[in-house]
Amino acid sequence: MKRLAKKLLCLVAVLTLSASVLTGCKSKNEKTLFEYAGQKVTFQEAHVYARIMQYQAEAQYGSYFGDKMWSTQVGTDSKGKKITMQDSVKSSVINQLKQIKVLAAHADDYKVKLTKAEKKQLKENVNAFVKDETGKKVMKKTEADKDAITALYKESMIASKVMNAIIKKANVSVSDEEAKTVKVYKLVFTTQKTDSKTGKATAMSASEKKDQLTKAKSALKAIKNGESVSDVAKKFSVNTDNEESYTKGKAELGTKFEDAAAKLSKNEVSDIVETDNAYVIIKMLNPNDKSAAKTNKTTLLQEKQQAAYEKVYKKWTKKADKEWDDSKSVDQDLWKEVKFSYKATTTATTQTQTSTTTATQKSK
Repeated sequence: MKRLAKKLLCLVAVLTLSASVLTGCKSKNEKTLFEYAGQKVTFQEAHVYARIMQYQAEAQYGSYFGDKMWSTQVGTDSKGKKITMQDSVKSSVINQLKQIKVLAAHADDYKVKLTKAEKKQLKENVNAFVKDETGKKVMKKTEADKDAITALYKESMIASKVMNAIIKKANVSVSDEEAKTVKVYKLVFTTQKTDSKTGKATAMSASEKKDQLTKAKSALKAIKNGESVSDVAKKFSVNTDNEESYTKGKAELGTKFEDAAAKLSKNEVSDIVETDNAYVIIKMLNPNDKSAAKTNKTTLLQEKQQAAYEKVYKKWTKKADKEWDDSKSVDQDLWKEVKFSYKATTTATTQTQTSTTTATQKSK
């Protein structure tokens, strides 16, 4: 009886062990790194994106930054804490995946599916990735198999199609009048001064403004006496970024500047125009630059399309954004396991190569 009991206990232990192997704790790769707008992102998904960005950045900037590339400071956060290049890339990964997940989740709203041709392209892209040296490195480092890579590529393609569908439905356009481009040459006598330590701009005193107005009057007199605007700009040290092309409502110096410029014909020079922060002299170079207008029409259309897309996307994520906290919404302990390191070509290697080259040259 005791022997039977022992056998039963052993059997229970084996079964328990088997169950734990089959249904036990998730592997690190399957763990949820964060959830956003009802969409979960696993550690492996984010890890793959992170490694792709890492290797791309190293190929592009590694020789410039060297061994300290990933610890190089690229900014500070709201609390003044140092942001390294590694922090920046990992933050970009989170933001990119948030967007992809949300867009892909709304595929049915726009009846988005991959076409036969797109499925073929997907297969080709994945095959190219798994054969590429960088792709192999990513898969080895992240333990991602071909199926995992395919899933990420597919989700990204669907997200892109949803974005395009949103823009298409918005049906925005840009008129010729909106794209009309004005090109001017301007002499700006600022009425602001900037603190060299804080970079903060403050208004000049009344006497300082009076001096600037006097300079502007002298400059205008010189132009009316036949001196070129470029020579006058140099004489009065206002020869920085003098030319400007703009579409309606987008001049750097605002509405007052635009209204004054609109009254000028080609090559005509204005009187002194007082804007909010400067005294300005304007020479009209081209009141309707048609060549620039073509380019600006494309730019303005892209801006409108982006605005239309963001309006829909922000509606979807309004609640999620209110609940989101960078430090709390992401499993930081898990995310810390992704660390970048880069080893630049050493001086010793370079010296060896130089010595070998010199020896070769001497033997010739």
